[in-house]
Amino acid sequence: MGYYGSWKIDDLLTFACNTHSASTGAQTDDDSNPTYRIYEDETGTPILTGSLAKLDDANTTGFYSEQITLSAANGFEKGKSYHIRIVGTVGGISGATVHNFQ
Repeated sequence: MGYYGSWKIDDLLTFACNTHSASTGAQTDDDSNPTYRIYEDETGTPILTGSLAKLDDANTTGFYSEQITLSAANGFEKGKSYHIRIVGTVGGISGATVHNFQ
């Protein structure tokens, strides 16, 4: 799990991931695009969901990113903790990673 630090309401947060082949470990493009779900504390319903987009496709393989606004309108609150769960699928095999921030 990676820690993205503490942020203020209305800041922009950019997060990224790189997808790999389960059999070789080589960097490999996702079967579609990795998806993300952002959870507040231990609430079981995500406050934001979406997909990451390819970044620098001409010079990288399997590299994706997304930028979100940490606004009250998007459900973010001061003093809360958040987890970003990113799921990618390569060759029909899915993998996940989790990052957190405040």
